Amino acid sequence: MKKSLICVIFGGKSGEYEVSLASAYFVLESIDKEKYEILKIGITKEGKWYIFDGENESILNDGWQQNTRELLLDINNGAFIVDNEKIKVDKILPVLHGEYGEDGRIQSLFEVCGIEYSGCDSFCSFACMDKNLTKMIAEKSGVKVAKGFSVLKSDDYEKIKCRVRKIGYPVVVKPSKSGSSVGVSIAKNECELRESLIKAFLVCDTVLIEEKINGKEIEIAVIEKDTEVHFSTVGELSYDSEFYDYDEKYKNGKTEYIIPAKISKKSEKKLREYAKILYSCLGIRGVCRMDFFVTSFGKVYFNEVNTMPGFTKISMLPKLLTYDKISYSDIINYILNI
Repeated sequence: MKKSLICVIFGGKSGEYEVSLASAYFVLESIDKEKYEILKIGITKEGKWYIFDGENESILNDGWQQNTRELLLDINNGAFIVDNEKIKVDKILPVLHGEYGEDGRIQSLFEVCGIEYSGCDSFCSFACMDKNLTKMIAEKSGVKVAKGFSVLKSDDYEKIKCRVRKIGYPVVVKPSKSGSSVGVSIAKNECELRESLIKAFLVCDTVLIEEKINGKEIEIAVIEKDTEVHFSTVGELSYDSEFYDYDEKYKNGKTEYIIPAKISKKSEKKLREYAKILYSCLGIRGVCRMDFFVTSFGKVYFNEVNTMPGFTKISMLPKLLTYDKISYSDIINYILNI
């Protein structure tokens, strides 16, 4: 039986380039080589695309650019051109986080070219990447979210301060279109608010300001498994820092992953109810990870959804799904067959 040719794309121009490399490594190590032939494409931080012919370890340590060939994309035929040869893949698995990979742009490119790909379509990817838009859709669908509002660089700072006072400090300030907590900080006063806005605007031209919810950070993984949608066991993150920032996620290595989460049955039921509503109203397909806060009083707040979750050795999505007896290889197989 002929193997399907799968193209795994990694890297990219976003601030989550390194996370993408780590995710791609574990995806490539986990994919079933008996079922699939693999074409590896790396995108540099400058946005240049190359075929990568080396070992997966070179991706993990960011040495992959030493073993590459140039390629072109034939838009009319939906094929890659390498060494004057056209290569048509059966499906693309974009293991790309953040801008240009998770926000609908690369998905739009594949749709225009008529190339099949795994994961959410361009509109869903765009909607889920924009935290402000996601919150609006969630709230309209009856899902509880933190109080907050979005601001632009051109907005009057005095008016922003007045709106924040109505919410009350501390507030979370984060780029509306970014992931892995890049550019996110907590402001406890007006001085810190200005600094937080400057930091966030370096990442995105739209920034979301929200009340800080004091509670446990709870996550759930969702994957289309054969003909059903599987909502995983819920997991809890425990960490020493003020919030689950980039360093806590990928550098410190001190985060504790508690599976199953230590929350009440009532809170878990409400969280699952919200997860099902969000999966439907946002038009998600394939796989995602949803993040919530659960307060000491048992109230559940939706935080955000990630349509291309991390797939590293410390990522919550594979931890939750393997806890549910779904292997790394099966996770990839399900994603590729959607």
